[in-house]
Amino acid sequence: MRTIQAGAILIEESPRMTQLLHFESEPYSGNWRLVTGLTGFSLDRKIRASGWNFFFKATEVKAMIFGALGTNKIQKALKRILDKVKGQHFIASR
Repeated sequence: MRTIQAGAILIEESPRMTQLLHFESEPYSGNWRLVTGLTGFSLDRKIRASGWNFFFKATEVKAMIFGALGTNKIQKALKRILDKVKGQHFIASR
């Protein structure tokens, strides 16, 4: 699993959206992918240019880890968070 940085964009796998928006991504965890080569702002511009609207509403999702803070612990916590939101599907419409 690749280490992610602040500002990373994780997106549920969606061939339709990938084809429409023409962005690159790589597998991250389960059906979640890490968008590469784009910032949040540039992804927003691509979405708007395609004629789509982007709306995001998030609730707080927490995960606890025990031990010294390090890359492996953060990755495990992120995996727990992704597992928690697995049932919330991204719905795209034009």
